[in-house]
Amino acid sequence: MKVTLVGHYPPPYGGVASLMKQMESALVRRGVKVTVFNLGAGRPEAANVRNFDTRNRARQLLQLVRAFAVSDSDLFHYLSASYRSFWLGALCTLLARLTGRKTVLSLVGGAFKDFVGSMGPLSRRLASTSLGLSHAVVACNVEIEKVLAGLVPGKKVHRMQNCFPILADEKVELPDAVRDFFGAHSPVVSTTGAASAEYGLKDAVEALSLLRRELPGAGLVVALTRYGGAAYEEELVRKIDSLGMGEHVLIQRDLPDFVSVMKRSGAFLRSTLVDGDSISVREALFLGVPAVVSDTPFRPDGVVQFQKGDARDMAEKLTMALRAERGRQASKPLEESEGNLDALLAVYESVLECRRSPERAGRRPQVGSRSGYEA
Repeated sequence: MKVTLVGHYPPPYGGVASLMKQMESALVRRGVKVTVFNLGAGRPEAANVRNFDTRNRARQLLQLVRAFAVSDSDLFHYLSASYRSFWLGALCTLLARLTGRKTVLSLVGGAFKDFVGSMGPLSRRLASTSLGLSHAVVACNVEIEKVLAGLVPGKKVHRMQNCFPILADEKVELPDAVRDFFGAHSPVVSTTGAASAEYGLKDAVEALSLLRRELPGAGLVVALTRYGGAAYEEELVRKIDSLGMGEHVLIQRDLPDFVSVMKRSGAFLRSTLVDGDSISVREALFLGVPAVVSDTPFRPDGVVQFQKGDARDMAEKLTMALRAERGRQASKPLEESEGNLDALLAVYESVLECRRSPERAGRRPQVGSRSGYEA
């Protein structure tokens, strides 16, 4: 089987880029030939990665048309971070259709419901048409599944978790500032997100100031993605300064590998006000790092939840997690990740109308199984 993954690919790491990298690694391990159409800002150098001109949209479109036309892949799988990249995904689905290709579209962003709710009649019709053009649509949680069912009535919606085996350990050199910060603080809490209100980073800073009353050596590493706004980032810096947390909060961009930071952390914090099936939460669970997360509608088993937007509750749950013994039993996440890989291959094969081998057919997850896959 030959598959092209389409979307943001690392570097930089984070969100959909991390999911795509994990998905690529898992598929290759099962014998799938994987090509990547990278639509992100990074310029990774790899034999199977095709980069496009993100600075000139007209040129990017022409490059995409040619890439779809000459590719020898059996199908194309676009991973959408919902509201930011949905329309680009719609365009890629159309291009694939025009060149006679099979497509799968995954929606993995927590704000997709709000994005659809803000659509006018014309935008909603265009969204429905583009989803209908895809040969299969995949949701990462029940909420997104329901939204998709409303947009494309009668179309089958697959559901599976954003849970695939994380990459094997690699020798990654972290910036000096990060290594020094870990040397000066213990415990260290890590978090990642964009400089925008839905990530709740100002609440995270306030929670750190409360946490330090109980654990005075604590520090917070914030790995910012390239998205977000300058105005919110300025507010975040002012919040840090107003609480006297300048020496105890480290903001970093373009980290070479956030997993390496997470592995060194006493806990991972997810302070979001909305969320899908967070890749970084899955990574923390896989590594056995305590995951302290907001109580958004969908969270996997094994996390510690606090009331979203409540810095005091966040600090209390962080204190509890940091004082508990750190567990490193990743057997359940490993089992879930293998189940999701089986589910993904099942979707591909249903699109391609392939005959399943008896061995793989016996491994296919059943509805409601522990893999989280549902047909």
